[in-house]
Amino acid sequence: MEQFSLESLIEKLNGIVNKWHPGTRPGNDGNQGNTLEDLLGVEENNFSIPDFGVYEIKTQKAETGSLITLFHKEPKPPKSVPKLLLAMGWKHSEAGNKYPENEMSFRMTTPSNTYTSRGFTVSIYEETINIEFDKTEVNLADSDRTNNYNNLGEWLTEIENRSPVNYKDIFPLFYDRKDFESKCIEKLDKTLFVTCKTRKKNGRKEFFFDEAFLLEGFNHDKMTELFSQGAVYIDFDARTGHNHGTKIRIKKDRLPDLFDFSRAIL
Repeated sequence: MEQFSLESLIEKLNGIVNKWHPGTRPGNDGNQGNTLEDLLGVEENNFSIPDFGVYEIKTQKAETGSLITLFHKEPKPPKSVPKLLLAMGWKHSEAGNKYPENEMSFRMTTPSNTYTSRGFTVSIYEETINIEFDKTEVNLADSDRTNNYNNLGEWLTEIENRSPVNYKDIFPLFYDRKDFESKCIEKLDKTLFVTCKTRKKNGRKEFFFDEAFLLEGFNHDKMTELFSQGAVYIDFDARTGHNHGTKIRIKKDRLPDLFDFSRAIL
């Protein structure tokens, strides 16, 4: 197993970040994690730091704005996102062009301490994390950014009587807290978490690594605090032909707060 001092790891990463790298494995150049492993000289996807222990390398797509995706996880009950799409979605902007005429879309970044203009919020309880809808919180006069309705009041009126799937029958969508926290530990605890941009040049993917965090000691109480402060979001991105996956996202500057030990090393 490769071993780094903290200083040598930072030095190594400084030689990698903020420049484009072609994928390093023929036939598998789309894997940003493999490319970072090869650039670091790590063979087994993990490494050790004296006095700190063994860390696993995790890469995540860099995103514009202030949010960063932690992982994907679908809420319960099973197949609830396709039902949400049918009950509350809208006509896809590419319906009749790229996709069939009846293609629907549901995209929503849902905060944890306030309501969206469409009346969605995330609430944390002792045993569950719920995605909830309150029609009294819909901003009826707000314009509909999808351009399918004159305003959100028209959207609400239209979904009130939808069938055979109606929103009144599907809420709340939820996560079991224990499962959710286990996923956080599995995906993030004891990791070198690196964000990465991707492009294709001359038919081959290239990667641009730009930020890195050492994360250890997932803290259950801090997770509750971050939800209550509106730092965590649940992001839906589904259409009729494909569910792109429900993302758990966090404000980038609050990611270290989710752990007892964390350090932004770049």
